[in-house]
Amino acid sequence: MTLKKTGKRIGILTSGGDSPGMNGAVRAAFRRIKANDPSHEVVLFKEGLNGLAGRLEVNHLESIQRQAMRGIMHKGGTFIGTGRIPELKPCPEGYPDPEAWDRRRAEITDVAVVNLRQLGLDGIIVIGGEGSFKGLSHIISAYEARYQDRLTLVGVPGTIDNDIWGTDDTIGFDTALNNTVDALRKLRDTIESHRRCVILEVMGNSSGWLALTAGIAGGVTTIMVPEKPESYDLDRVVSCIRSALQLKYRSMIVVMAEGVKKASKNPRIAEELRCRVESDPVITELLGRPLETRVNIIGYIARGGQPSARDNLLASKLGFAAANAALDEGALESIMVGIQRSEVVWSPMREVIENSPRLLDDGSELWDIANSLLISQDQSF
Repeated sequence: MTLKKTGKRIGILTSGGDSPGMNGAVRAAFRRIKANDPSHEVVLFKEGLNGLAGRLEVNHLESIQRQAMRGIMHKGGTFIGTGRIPELKPCPEGYPDPEAWDRRRAEITDVAVVNLRQLGLDGIIVIGGEGSFKGLSHIISAYEARYQDRLTLVGVPGTIDNDIWGTDDTIGFDTALNNTVDALRKLRDTIESHRRCVILEVMGNSSGWLALTAGIAGGVTTIMVPEKPESYDLDRVVSCIRSALQLKYRSMIVVMAEGVKKASKNPRIAEELRCRVESDPVITELLGRPLETRVNIIGYIARGGQPSARDNLLASKLGFAAANAALDEGALESIMVGIQRSEVVWSPMREVIENSPRLLDDGSELWDIANSLLISQDQSF
């Protein structure tokens, strides 16, 4: 039995990893929906997909007033909470009990579908990354198959990895980039004082966008990204550090995306590089001593703190566009709103999912820029 309503009811949730600017997107979507027609209602789900597929009475907020949105866009993270449900994915290859996985997936999906029906939603906006889009798309497909009724799904790209196809930028990436560059600058002060080497591991499980852009903006020695096997060839990396010493650099900084560990099939690659640098005879001869090397991991610090102005502007643009899409009677399929060449665009959700994650390609301009600006093997100037 659905709820009686006069206007439309639109659900909003933030899902997956938190990213600075998510609050701004929720705020923009809410205000646009209510400005379009005050009789429209907004339903907020708490704790991301966990809330959607959990006990409805404790995991959603209704009758939201404008006051609830005041001041939230200046805060990092997401004020309604977020979460992941790995079991919404198809059973992983090699899982010991595929039938148990499929049963659990069906149970979670069933709860979410019933919750959506009980709330009488006309559309739902999800702010998150690729995994969130896949999970919600699966739930919406099950909903429409059961009730033979359409439910509009609109995705808003929110991830610090910047790896969603169909958009040039994702909410949270700019803040994470600035946080990472700030960490690099602070590290440089110490390692220049001691003439040391630092290997800084940054987030980026599949893509190297954060590592690449932070490395360029931070002026590091070299960069290791999962898409480019030559970038994590340790012989090449050690040669770059040798070149930096020959050029009288006092600080040697290697930025490594966390996905390099998976791509190289070597979970200890950073530690192995540290040992290689400290025991390299050429480096020891150049310096007159072994080059002390430390491994640092920036981790969650990169995604914390107040969103940058650029992230809040992007969040406002995309939240506004998502509200318009959720209210649009002409939206015939699930879509994602993104930004391309500074313009808001709609992309079919199926294409976004099929083509994500967005990786550094062979013709990447940024990769060419990095190769020109950073230290290279046997650099002579």
